[in-house]
Order: sequence, then structure tokens, then C-alpha cells
Amino acid sequence: MGLPLTVSMEDLSPEKLGQRLYNVGLLEPRDIDEIFSNVGSRECSLADFVTAAIRTGKITNWQIERCKGGHKVGYHYGPYKVLYLVGAGTFARVYRAENIETGEVKAVKVLRSRYTNDVATTEQFLREAKMVITLRHKNIVPIYEVEKERGRLYMVMDFVEGQNLRDYVRVHKKLKLDVAVNIAHDLCSGLDYAFKRGVAHRDLKLSNVLLSSSGLATLVDFGLATIEGEDAGDGANPRAIDYAGLERATGVRRNDKRSDIFFLGGMIYHMVAGVPAMFETKERMQRLSVGRFRDIPLITVHDPDIPHRIVTLVHRAMALNPSDRFQTPGEMLDAISAARDAIQSGDLEKYDAAKAEIDIVAAKKKPGQEGKGYTVMLIETNQKLQNNLRAKLKAVGYRVLVFTNPRRAIERIMNHDEDFEGGPLAHCVLFGCGEIGQESLEAFNFFGSEDETKDIPAVLLTDIEQTHFISKGEFAEHRAHIEMPIKLRELRQSIIRIIRKKFANPV
Repeated sequence: MGLPLTVSMEDLSPEKLGQRLYNVGLLEPRDIDEIFSNVGSRECSLADFVTAAIRTGKITNWQIERCKGGHKVGYHYGPYKVLYLVGAGTFARVYRAENIETGEVKAVKVLRSRYTNDVATTEQFLREAKMVITLRHKNIVPIYEVEKERGRLYMVMDFVEGQNLRDYVRVHKKLKLDVAVNIAHDLCSGLDYAFKRGVAHRDLKLSNVLLSSSGLATLVDFGLATIEGEDAGDGANPRAIDYAGLERATGVRRNDKRSDIFFLGGMIYHMVAGVPAMFETKERMQRLSVGRFRDIPLITVHDPDIPHRIVTLVHRAMALNPSDRFQTPGEMLDAISAARDAIQSGDLEKYDAAKAEIDIVAAKKKPGQEGKGYTVMLIETNQKLQNNLRAKLKAVGYRVLVFTNPRRAIERIMNHDEDFEGGPLAHCVLFGCGEIGQESLEAFNFFGSEDETKDIPAVLLTDIEQTHFISKGEFAEHRAHIEMPIKLRELRQSIIRIIRKKFANPV
């Protein structure tokens, strides 16, 4: 940072402070003259000079305080003039800075001077820049360049107006569900994008998330990031202790791709419950303790009203056995999207441990096989819609039967010999009303009233002009309604949800 000047604070006059500001390249002589002119005298007090200087907008309080402290360097990095210090960590400081050529405001992350000759740390700093500089996603703060200034490495990033997530949670404690899930969705979107390009974060925590004034969440500080196949040397880096502890506890190799998923789950836990999942400590051995990862209380201990979808989402993400977690950020993103859709639609069903077990079994099926062992019957006359739904449902494992006449479809189910055939003809029936209209609605209601069929899951599909059907439909826990045009994700969620209520194990 440079040695302090020999002038003491008691001897520092406005003239001497002005000279310092000029010497470090912050003000020109005409700027200093303007300040004195605004004060009205060159014999003013230091306090009056400082107040007038800040009012010009050409100097910041941070710059003045630094000059008053006698620091000669650290005000410029390449074309960037430092305005304020906005964050400081063990290895680097982050400043708000202005490009003196373009006027653009950016964040400049500068490696601390004590690490200038530390080969391992400088290589890690460059590794972060090398990987993240290739990433361009709305939920990842981009890095544009990495350079040196007087031997000090620095990187230039977008400056995010807002605050970090840790400070936000500290103030708000337990976040509203919709806010927490939207943040989780943003973060998982960024992780998914990076993962698909072979990059893991390796330092996920609340303080490494920035929230913009508009509520957008962005990931920063891929300080321990690794490209698939590379080793970031986690064992020697104190910032990697939590990851090292998790991977030691679970017996997986260092840099396991599922570790980010565990810690993202922990962040959701903290946002929703208002308390961290694991006890926080600076003691290295305690952070490496297996019990710290094994003895995490179920999130409902803190709030029994947390919805089932959120509880199971967090529980799966933070499973101690890595094979029980989401295997990729993309897989977790689908679950977060489903939870977000459910919350927005008012589905706040409380946690059910028995149902969670069924969910876990279903989740372990191979991707694209959620419907394996289940049969869906579609009653629809529109051939294009028939073909589309048949293809989409078969793609995720369902056997699909198509009928165009509701009466004949119901007769076929009633006449099916379950004992002889080995199971129900259909595990769920979709009644399309688009072209069939009133007849399909009546069939749906009849289906729900007959002893032979009333327990079979069913979905009533109506178009936008048939909203009056909703008040006439006989719905239940396993009998749902969806309005067309159909969103496939919503349809799949409804089908698998109501099937599992009646058929825990597919035939």
C-alpha cells in the first residue's frame, strides 16, 4: 500500500492535503483551486476543505481518508480509478472503480499485496479469471480482464448495485418463500450454465451471492473454481475447508461435482429456516468434523409449516450420500422450478415423511423414466394434440393409451380384469374437453362417482373458453384440473403427484 508520508495529522493543512491529492493523480491544480474558491479562502480549515472537495463530485471520502493516512498508491489500476472499498476478504479486496477513459463503473478485485510473491495464491487468482472470463450468464458476475498494476494482480468485473446475500439474510432473518425460491432458481441457473461448460464453483456461501436492487441474484467469487479434471489444491486453501470436510465425510474424490449442490441446498435451508443448516465456526477441525455434515436437523425443526416441496428439495440436495443428491445442477433446477410453480399456484402442502420416501424412490429413477411402470389414458379427438402428448409422455417413461370417445374409454376401464391382466388398465386418465366439450366434463364427473373408477387419478383438460367447467367439475386430491394450452411441466407434475397418492409402486 506504500509507506505513509512523514507529515502528521496535526500538521496536515488543506494545502498539503491538496498536494497529496495531486501527487497520487486524483485531482488537477485547477480542481484544487476550484475547491478553495468554493470555500472562499485558502486559509480555511481542513474540515471545510474536505467538505468542499467531496461536494465537487471529483473526489470521494474514501480517497480523501486514504490520502490523509499518507498512502501513495492503490488509487489506480490500469485505466480504473478507485472510488470506494466495497468488500475485503482474506485474499483480495474489491473496489468500486471508474474507467477514466469511458466513465464506466466497474468492480475491481485486487489481490492483497502480501500474496504478490505467493505463487500458489497468484496461480489460483489467475485460474479464477481464466475460467470465469469465458462465462456469460445473467446469474454470474462476468470478469472482463485480468491485469497487473505495480506487480499487483487485479481483475475487472461488473459492479452490482445492491448487497450480498449474507447481509440480506442477516437483516431479514427468514426470507419469504417466493423470494427464497426465486433466489435459489437464479443461483442454480448460473451453476447449471457453468457446469455445462465444465466449471464448478467450489466456494458457495451466502456472502458469494450478490442481490441487485431489482432482486436478481448473481454468483461471484469462483475463487476455488475448477475446470473438470483440474485440481485446485483444496487441502491447502483455508477457503476450501467446508468442501474438503464434506468430501472427506462422504468418501468421494476431491472436487466432486455434487459438492456445489450440497452447499446450494444449505443456502436454501438458511434462507427458508432463518438459521444455518450447519453450525458455523472458524475452528478448522470442527469444520472438518463428519458430525457437522451428518447431524443436520430436518428443516421442519425450525418451522413445521415449510411446504413439503421445499423440505424434500433441501433434504435431497443435502443428502450425505452423494448418490442420493441431485446429480447435476440442471436436475436440481428442474426441482426448484417445480417448487416455484407450486408456491405460485398456492400449493403449500405440509411436509409428509411417508410421501417423501415415495418421492425419493421416484427421484432415483433414471432421467426420462419418471413414468416407468405407469399407464396414462388420454381421451382426446384433436389428433395433433394426441400425437404431441403421446410423444411427450412416452419420452418420460409412460405407457400411453388414446381414446376419442369418453364413454368407450370408461367402459374399457370398467371391463378390465385387473387380477388377470396384472394391474389397472390406466393409472391416470386425461379427459380432454377442447373439442369434446360437455360430454367430456360429464364423463369426468361420472368417472369420479362410480365405485370401480372413483379412486383412479384423473385430470380434466379445458381450454380458455371453458372456464365455466371448473365450477361444475367434481375434483378431489387425486382429481385435478389443467387449463390449455398445456404446459408440459405442469401436466407432468400433476400426473405424477396424483398417481403417487394412489399408487406408491408402479406395476
